[in-house]
Amino acid sequence: MARELEPPKYLVDRLIAALQQDEFVLYAQTIMPLAPKSGERRFQEIFVRFKEEDAKLLPPGTFFPVLDECKLLPYLDRWVANRLARWVRSAVIVKPDWVVPRSNVNLSDATLRDPDYGKYVRKYINNSYLSNGALGFEISLDSAIAYEASVRKLMTEVRPYHCSLTLSGFDGSKASFSQLKVLTPNFIKISALSLSLAKLSEISRMCQTLGIKIIVEHVESGQMLQHLRKAKIDFAQGFEMSPVKPI
Repeated sequence: MARELEPPKYLVDRLIAALQQDEFVLYAQTIMPLAPKSGERRFQEIFVRFKEEDAKLLPPGTFFPVLDECKLLPYLDRWVANRLARWVRSAVIVKPDWVVPRSNVNLSDATLRDPDYGKYVRKYINNSYLSNGALGFEISLDSAIAYEASVRKLMTEVRPYHCSLTLSGFDGSKASFSQLKVLTPNFIKISALSLSLAKLSEISRMCQTLGIKIIVEHVESGQMLQHLRKAKIDFAQGFEMSPVKPI
């Protein structure tokens, strides 16, 4: 079997330097409520971009596999918590009455294996305005199952701050529903491309009984939005409502 090629050393060194020198950028995409309530805070998913992607030096997203292979993803996930807290603090200083949005950050499998991540992120929650439900964690359902004990430990550590858990990649199968009772997420995320309106309606009814909200992503048309409202879906995410833009 052919041996997989390792990332070029210059690229590894460049990404390590970027982590040290704050050369990544946070982007966000709105998660829109389909039945908005008065006073409801803005909801968004946080993404990470490498500044050099814009300079066409790297294809978009290709730095993630390199960081993963070099065991650097936990450092990136920690950087995201740090940078998000700094952004929130800066915004509140400028406008003290600003309502801090709910921000979902994605966690890698490597971070789930890091027993100290919960302790680390609590420091930034304590030193900023990320408590009271302003911070959430998004984890794929498969990863949450594989690292169930780690996910439960993390959420226990951040529960006093009302941090939320979103499980992405939900497929509506019987097995996936059985996992919801174990992992007790606040939200599940479903791709608009994967399920029919009838299936979405069925999932919606079952999630209502469990007290779990549904986010449907990859929503690209007004017609799809109408379907989601008919299915009583809670939130929609996609380019129909909002681009991914720098925060």
